[in-house]
Amino acid sequence: MRRPIRALAALSLALSLSACAHAQDGAGGRVVLADASYPEGPLWHGGRLYVAEMGGERIRVLRGTRAATFWRAPEGCGPTALAPYGDGFVVLCHRTAALAIIDAQGRLVRRIEHSSDGVRFQNPNDASADDRGGVYFSDPGPFTRDVGPRGIVYRLDTDGRIERVIDGLWYANGVFFERGARRLYVSDMFRHRVLRYGVAADGALRVEAPIDVSESAAPWPEGVPRYAEWGPDGLEVGPDGDLYVAIYGQGRVLRIGQYGAIKGALTSPARFTTNIAFDGAGRAYTTASYQNLEWPYPGEVRAWPQPALVGGPDAP
Repeated sequence: MRRPIRALAALSLALSLSACAHAQDGAGGRVVLADASYPEGPLWHGGRLYVAEMGGERIRVLRGTRAATFWRAPEGCGPTALAPYGDGFVVLCHRTAALAIIDAQGRLVRRIEHSSDGVRFQNPNDASADDRGGVYFSDPGPFTRDVGPRGIVYRLDTDGRIERVIDGLWYANGVFFERGARRLYVSDMFRHRVLRYGVAADGALRVEAPIDVSESAAPWPEGVPRYAEWGPDGLEVGPDGDLYVAIYGQGRVLRIGQYGAIKGALTSPARFTTNIAFDGAGRAYTTASYQNLEWPYPGEVRAWPQPALVGGPDAP
């Protein structure tokens, strides 16, 4: 999810930033960015972690324990993701419904507000680069279950053309392209499932069996208040070959085997978990917010040591 549009209740699990800053290493991970404002779209690239902050109107880059602003977004942009594109990046401006193409130094090159067939974007959300120089990105539509499916997935190609490749999704959220397997994963959030597609050499999509992340597959975590607009958000395939899916509203990331079996979960004190990324050493980084009612939506970026993900306490 990105921008809430209705009042929510029962946010008793929200924790203060000062509490989050004292998190320790271990099975629960370690906070590496304690002053994030609605962090999303983590990207490990070039030995550094980039994080989009919708509430902070910026992209920050982390190297070790140091964080610096890489790109200051225009007022109202509300960046929620970035992906490598050309010699720089494409940034998704969720709130102003646009793509910002920036260079490797964080300078704006151009802004795009429509697909190549003239359709105005709704609220671009998550992005993932493919192996042909292009980028898949989601455009979900209104964040409410009161409105029917309007979600779209687009592909931006190397020439700047933007083609609709999937539609009819009920809040298209996380997107991830798995390079080795040439497979595309998309979170169909309000249907509580992850869609899978094989991707041919020419980009044609082949539908595969979806992954069920509903309560019948993964019961609601004990002690977490109910939340109407919950569901799968950002996702990524880990170094162990399993799929890791952030479940927005539950404060956890599900670990899912290749045949769709849920093998475990990473649990965070920040209830509105948005995404996950892995670095070259197999460590994971999760982004999450403590609440989604009051701007700028305080949140955190948390690092998870590699043993906690591969053969550790969450293994079957």
